[in-house]
Amino acid sequence: MTGGQAMQVQEPAQRGKRVLVIDDEEGMRITLAASLELEGYEVVEARDGIHALELVRQQAFTLVISDIRMPGLNGVETFRELKRIQPELTVVLMTAFALERLIEEAIAEGVYTVIHKPFSMDHLARIVARAVDSPAVLVVDDIPKVADSIVAVLRAAGLSALAVHDGRAAVQHVIERGERGIDVCVLDLVMPDQDGVTTCAQMRGLKKRVTVIAMTGHAVPEMVSAIMSKGGYACLHKPFDARELIHTIARARGDAAQG
Repeated sequence: MTGGQAMQVQEPAQRGKRVLVIDDEEGMRITLAASLELEGYEVVEARDGIHALELVRQQAFTLVISDIRMPGLNGVETFRELKRIQPELTVVLMTAFALERLIEEAIAEGVYTVIHKPFSMDHLARIVARAVDSPAVLVVDDIPKVADSIVAVLRAAGLSALAVHDGRAAVQHVIERGERGIDVCVLDLVMPDQDGVTTCAQMRGLKKRVTVIAMTGHAVPEMVSAIMSKGGYACLHKPFDARELIHTIARARGDAAQG
């Protein structure tokens, strides 16, 4: 387990999902690795960013969990280098410090989420269970140009994203993608045929793990209240800044594993 040796755990649900844990504090690293191994993951440990880069050059990983504050390469610098080696790699960062600038940079560049120490091992396990499937963000807007432009912004930030242009298609897409395809839906509220509130209710009825972030360019307080009552995470008002959406997605992914 330590020093780059992988431990195979014969747990059918997670077999073949290799997680790299990076932390310069040995005690924390061992605790995280042991907890994840109990969940059935194959776990490899790295003592710092340079060690992690060596390991990723040697083998593929499903997920990386890295501390931000480390000697040598910090977690954000390590994240950037890891993505150059394995572009599709999903990365979760963790920190015990108020490192606003580094956190801002990491989220803007497509880190899955940032979790703050101390955290429970149960919380970590729930985040990992969602993140290892490399889920995508589904953008739903009846104006194709709007939906496609949001997808382009998310992809430019390193996030996996795709668009559909009506509520019924969104629900069908979640059904077709199965349990692990979509974890966040950015959903327009005012659409013809089927509005965002109805779509949200149907989607969450199919798959509780989908987190819905509503968006609207209209003054529709009743619809905003309705979608929040049905489990919506937040509502952004158009036009919104791309950074605001990317940060909301990262927070939503961390908060979805709470409780």
